[in-house]
Amino acid sequence: MKIFLVLFLMAGALFSEHIRWSNDFDKALFKAKEEKKEIMLLVLKKECVECKKVFVEVFNDKEVQEKVNRKYIAVVAFFEHENSYPVELFYTQSFPTIFFVSSKDESYLQKPLRGYFKKEELLKSL
Repeated sequence: MKIFLVLFLMAGALFSEHIRWSNDFDKALFKAKEEKKEIMLLVLKKECVECKKVFVEVFNDKEVQEKVNRKYIAVVAFFEHENSYPVELFYTQSFPTIFFVSSKDESYLQKPLRGYFKKEELLKSL
């Protein structure tokens, strides 16, 4: 997991704009309420090939980065670390999964994106 996070951070540093990921759902929820934004929760699983592809092919795109940062507080959580997000509210067996969450009541804003997705699919959801 540490190697994956290091690679992710290095890839993000190559771009002038990058998604400002949080790894603490509760802190992100507080920040989202403060900034009047919603939450985009990305749930990953260790050793997930599609999860790594999503970071390289989708989240490194400048248009995606700008939209996410403008509208959401982005949270990344690993399924194996259940205490990093409210797993009972956002349970999945498909990885990666993105939940779009209301900062007001933690309800779904729309249907989650489950499994591998392309940039165009994410942009439609944003």
